[in-house]
Amino acid sequence: MSFDTTLLLRHLRRVCLAAGLALAPGLAPAEEVVTLRFASFPGPTNFINTGMLMPWFEKLEAESGGRLKVEFITGGAAAAPAEVFDSVEAGLIDMGWSITSYNAGRFPAASVTELPLLANGSTESSAAIASLYDQGLIGGFDNVVVLGIATADIARLHHAGTISGLEDLRGAKVRAAGNVLSQMVSEIGGIPVGMPAPAMAEALAKNVVDAAAADWFAVEGFSLLDVTRTHIDVSLGTTPIYVVMNRQVHDGLPPDLRKVFDDNPPSALAAFWGAALEAESKRVRKVVAATPGHVIITPGDAEMAVWNAAAQRVIDNWVAAQPNGAQVLDAYRAALDAHRAGN
Repeated sequence: MSFDTTLLLRHLRRVCLAAGLALAPGLAPAEEVVTLRFASFPGPTNFINTGMLMPWFEKLEAESGGRLKVEFITGGAAAAPAEVFDSVEAGLIDMGWSITSYNAGRFPAASVTELPLLANGSTESSAAIASLYDQGLIGGFDNVVVLGIATADIARLHHAGTISGLEDLRGAKVRAAGNVLSQMVSEIGGIPVGMPAPAMAEALAKNVVDAAAADWFAVEGFSLLDVTRTHIDVSLGTTPIYVVMNRQVHDGLPPDLRKVFDDNPPSALAAFWGAALEAESKRVRKVVAATPGHVIITPGDAEMAVWNAAAQRVIDNWVAAQPNGAQVLDAYRAALDAHRAGN
């Protein structure tokens, strides 16, 4: 892994400043503006930035009375998707977000959201994973400060060609993020291929993969509309996302700015993120349905029976492989039910 030397130097200066303020807080002027650098791997115009993360941090900036400034570094310039967590933990960037499945094995319990045919949208799956985090069931974040934990929207299957259903997926190479989704692809006869979301469109265009498991948002957000034709609308689970801050940077903030973050806990970001992303996914689904040459398939009862059987095998395997798999799965289902009951 290589890191930007400039980022390292800036971090070292910030650590020194934070240490000085901790020893002599009276030296920091009350009107000081604190700028935090945020790593976001999608491009600057991607909806994840413009429609969710930027508005969220603008809210926090406003609550700080103008004392907080968040500077976005987009397009992977600060860190690649798989490097974000390590970069934040090491202090090479102040804050960042990424997807847990890009760091295989680091967040095993979080992969419960990847289980198929459980959640119906990112609003409820984000609320559920945040609930599990609050219950202490999601590990792997001890060395950072978690600002938010949520999920992508629910993955569907998007194929580059014209297909009619499950039979056409046998032997197909399917982009899948995470071990759980990869197992589901294997169970239906496909060949899972791991890659980050920004690489999907090129892989489809160059026939590296035949299809991609991704949410509706990704069809537009990661440019899949021009390289796919058939979409199977079945819930394949979803990958958790995290928004984290370097712990030393957090602890070095003035008390009033720490309070801004404390007043906006992970569950609050989950609610904001989940609802915004699900609304955007629904909009994109309508765009796909109205675009000539695209077909959306909703499996009938016979095919759904096959999907359900495959999903149950994946769920059973996941529970058996996790030390507390049954507990986490029960808690996830209970959190989904609780969210549905409240809405």
